[in-house]
Amino acid sequence: MASASPLKDIDEQYLQCCICMEQLKEPKILPCLHRYCRECLERIVKKGAKKIECVTCREVHTLPKGGINGLKTDFNTKNIIEFIQLQDSVKVDPLRTCIHCEKKQEASAFCFRCKDFLCKTCHEFHASSPMFEDHHPHIFSLSEAEAANLTIQKLSSLKVAPRCQTHPEKLSELCCTTCGNLPICIPCTYGEHQGHILKEVKSLAKIQREMLKGKIADLLQYKEKAYNMQVEIKETKDKLELNVDQESQKLQEQLDREGEQIKKEIHDAEKESNTKQADLEERMKEETSGRKKELEKEMRELRERYEQACREEQQEAYLNFRKIKEKNNEEKKQLEEGLRVMNNEIQELLASIRTQKDENVKKIKELSDHFEGIVKRFENVTATADCILAAQNDWTDVQCIPDVCRAVDLLREEVKRDSPGMGNLSGVKNRGLSAGVAGREKVGISEGVESIVDLHIEEGMSIRDITGNEDGTIVITGLTSASQRYIAVITMGGSLQQRNILPGTGLIIIRCSFLSQYLIAVICGGNQIGIYDIRDQSQRFIRLSDVIMNCPTNQQVRCVTTDPVNGHIIVSCDSRDVYVFNSKLEHVKTMKLPHVIKRAGDIAMHDGNLFVCDSSRTSRAFAVALKQTASEVKYEFTKPTLGGADWYPHSVCTDQNGYIYMLWWRGGGRYVIVQYTKDGGQIELEREVDRTHYVIAITAVQTKQGEKLLLPTWGTYKLLTYGLT
Repeated sequence: MASASPLKDIDEQYLQCCICMEQLKEPKILPCLHRYCRECLERIVKKGAKKIECVTCREVHTLPKGGINGLKTDFNTKNIIEFIQLQDSVKVDPLRTCIHCEKKQEASAFCFRCKDFLCKTCHEFHASSPMFEDHHPHIFSLSEAEAANLTIQKLSSLKVAPRCQTHPEKLSELCCTTCGNLPICIPCTYGEHQGHILKEVKSLAKIQREMLKGKIADLLQYKEKAYNMQVEIKETKDKLELNVDQESQKLQEQLDREGEQIKKEIHDAEKESNTKQADLEERMKEETSGRKKELEKEMRELRERYEQACREEQQEAYLNFRKIKEKNNEEKKQLEEGLRVMNNEIQELLASIRTQKDENVKKIKELSDHFEGIVKRFENVTATADCILAAQNDWTDVQCIPDVCRAVDLLREEVKRDSPGMGNLSGVKNRGLSAGVAGREKVGISEGVESIVDLHIEEGMSIRDITGNEDGTIVITGLTSASQRYIAVITMGGSLQQRNILPGTGLIIIRCSFLSQYLIAVICGGNQIGIYDIRDQSQRFIRLSDVIMNCPTNQQVRCVTTDPVNGHIIVSCDSRDVYVFNSKLEHVKTMKLPHVIKRAGDIAMHDGNLFVCDSSRTSRAFAVALKQTASEVKYEFTKPTLGGADWYPHSVCTDQNGYIYMLWWRGGGRYVIVQYTKDGGQIELEREVDRTHYVIAITAVQTKQGEKLLLPTWGTYKLLTYGLT
C-alpha cells in the first residue's frame, strides 16, 4: 500500500473485528498486530486471566497489568474508522448543527481541531480567519469525502497532535523515548520527564519509518517460504497417504505370498502322504502275493504261520499308515497355525500403520493450522505496516512502529525456523514380521567389503562418528587438524559437500544422528547438545545445565540417537542418566538406565527400544525398554562366536527392515559386524572386518543400489561399504 493509496482501497476485513464480525469499535491491538473491539476481548477473556489467545493466529500473549484496557489502542486504524464513520453519518443525515452559528443546516466541513461540523458560511470564515490559523490544516471539506483520490496520508494530515497524558489541556510537542515514545508537552520536560531522552517527533518518526521499511523488506524475503509451507504440508499429507497404501499393499502381498507358499506346502505334504500310502499298499500286496505263492506248497503245514505273518504285516502296515497320517496332520496343523499367526501379526501391523497415519494426520493438521496462522500474521503485519507508512502521521508512527517492528522480528524468526519432522510425517514405520513368522524373508550382508573409497577431507582431520538417512545423505563429525570440532556432509564416493565448525575445541566426544530429512542432532563435548541444519548450515546449541534442573555440573554427554517418529533426541551421559529432548531442544524427561548397564558407549533407537553398547569393562550390550521415567532390560545381545569371548560392543545401528547391526571389537584391532534378528533373540550373520582397517562406527544408509552399511576408518580416511541383500 503506497503513500498515495486511496482510502477506498482499504480491505473491509482490515477494519473488521473477527469476533463480532462488525466494524471495529475501540480497536485494541495484540503483539501479533491483530486487532479486536475492546468489548469483544473483554467477553472472551475471563476475569483475572493472565494470558490471551489471538482468535486469528492462535498466538498466546501475556496481558499487561491493566488487562484488556492495558492493551494498546490501534490509533492508526481508529483514525481511519472515525473518518469512515464521519462519511457514513453525513450520507445518512447531511443536516448538522454548526459549532459556530449553532444552526442546523447542511454541513460543509468538519474541523478535527474543534471535533465538530461547520456550515458553509462558517466553513469559509473558519478557513480564512487568522483567529483559527492553527485550525486551517485540520479542516476537511465534506465535498472531498467521496473523492476517489482521497488518500490515507491526506486523512492523516488532518489529525491533530495527541494531548499530553499528564497535562490534558496541552497538546504534545515532544516524544520521550525513555518512556516508550510517550507524547509529552513542554512542561513535562522539566517535570517527571526531566533527564529523559527526548526527541522531536518529526525526526524520530522519519527514523522509525526507515527502520520499518528495512524490516519489512527483510521479512518479504521469506514470503515465498511462508506461503509455500501450506503446499509442502499438502504434499506431505499426499505422500503419507501414498506411503500408507504402499506399506499396506506390501504387507498384503507378503501375506498372500506366504499364504500361497504354506498352502502349497500343505498340498505337497498331503500329496506326498497319499503317494507313500499308495506305495505302501502296493508293496504290501506284492509282498503278500509273493509270500502266498511260496507258502501254498506248505499250506497245510504252515497255515498258522501264514495267518500270523499276514496279521503282523497288516498290523505293521496299519501302524505305518497311522504314523504317516499323524505326521501329515501335525505338519498341516503347524503350517495352518503359522498362517494364522502371520495373518494376526499382519493385521496388527496394518492397525499400527493406521494408528501412525492418524497421529501423523493430526500432527499435519496442527502444522497446517500453525502455518495458516503464520500466513495470516504475515498478511496482517505487512498490511499494518503499509497502512502506517501510507498515513505518514508522525505521532501515530512513533507510537505504533516499535510494536510493528517487534512483531516483524518475531514473525521473521518464526518463518526462518524450520519445522522439524515434516519429512517424517509423510512416512510410517513398518517394523516387518517377527523373525519367527517371517523367517523366509531375511536380509543378508555381503560376504566381503563391496567398496573402499578415500574420504577427501583435510589432512589431519579425524572422524568420530557417522550417520545416514533414508535419502542417502551421509554426515560425519570429528576434529580438524587444529582440534576444532566439525560436522560435514559427504557423498558415497567420499567427496566433501559441506563442512562447518562446531562450538568448542579439544579432544572430546562428538556424535551425531539424523532427526529428520535435514536436521541432525549433535553432541559436542562437555555437556553441549545441538541441532544442525544441512540446508542453510545453521546450528543451535544448548548446555544441559541451562535447561535441566539439578543437572550435575560435571555431567558429560557421551552418545546421542534420535526417535524421528516422536521428534525426540535421546542423549546418554557418562552416568546412567538418559535425557530426552524435543526438536526445539526443550527438555522432555530424564530416565535412568538399568543398574546392569554402567556407561553407554553408543546407543540406537528403534520401535520403542533403546539398544545400548556398554563401554565399561562389562563388555555387554542390551536392549532396553524405555518407560516414562525408568527403563528395564528386555534382553542381552549375544556376543560374537568368532575367536573367543573377549569382544566389546563398539557401535550399533538398525536398517529399514528392523534388523540390528552391532560392531564388536577385541584386542589386536579385530572388528566383527554382527547382524541380529529383529527381536534381538539370536545372531543371524557375522562378518569379520579386514584387520588392516581400524573402524570408528557403523550406520545404515539408503542408496540407489539399495541399503548399505557404512564404516569409516581411523587415521586412513577410508569409507568401507557392505551391501545388505
